[in-house]
Amino acid sequence: MAGWWKGILKDIREKTAHMDRKQKLEYIAAYYWYHILFVVLGALFILLLIRHLFFGNPPTVFNCVMINQAIDFERDARLGEDFAGNLGVSPEQISIDSNYVFSYVGKELEGANESSYDKFFFRLGGGELDAAIIPESFYQYCMDLEYTFVDLETMLTEEEKARWQEELVENNGTYNGIYVENLPLMKYLNQEEEDPILLVFFQKEKNVEANRSFLEFAINDE
Repeated sequence: MAGWWKGILKDIREKTAHMDRKQKLEYIAAYYWYHILFVVLGALFILLLIRHLFFGNPPTVFNCVMINQAIDFERDARLGEDFAGNLGVSPEQISIDSNYVFSYVGKELEGANESSYDKFFFRLGGGELDAAIIPESFYQYCMDLEYTFVDLETMLTEEEKARWQEELVENNGTYNGIYVENLPLMKYLNQEEEDPILLVFFQKEKNVEANRSFLEFAINDE
């Protein structure tokens, strides 16, 4: 690259040796504009690469999806911003995504995006998801598939467990989730009367602090 550019400069000097400044600029603009453009684009690419590698967005610390809620990206962003303040991180580090509307056994929806079904289970299987806001029917479906959830008893204080005991979803001695209807989190959501909403968690060892903080955010009015 350096040799190529030195050759270009040498060629320009030789061919413009007897020209004045204005003539030199006109000659370079007429015959070497594409060389200059190539160099400029190359420099911009390097700058963008450096920015992406060293000054890009901070890593995501919490991933939560909403199953069969109205797709509302503004609402998702607002919830993410509110929780980010609670956790003390940048909103860009929180991912709340409602773009998961699909059918499953026991629930048939018109206009559902069935690719979201595969995307959800792919992300779940890959360990990407920390939490989900799901209908009770989908919770039952996941239980039939033998998926497991974090036991909320490990995340709640004794005071919180006593306060929200009736909202907890118990299965074989573990608390797999919590009904959202009476929680402060409900102000962000819409619920069908026949299919109440649950908040569940998937990660036992990863992002423990963020999971605990989101549960606290969901159940506390402050």
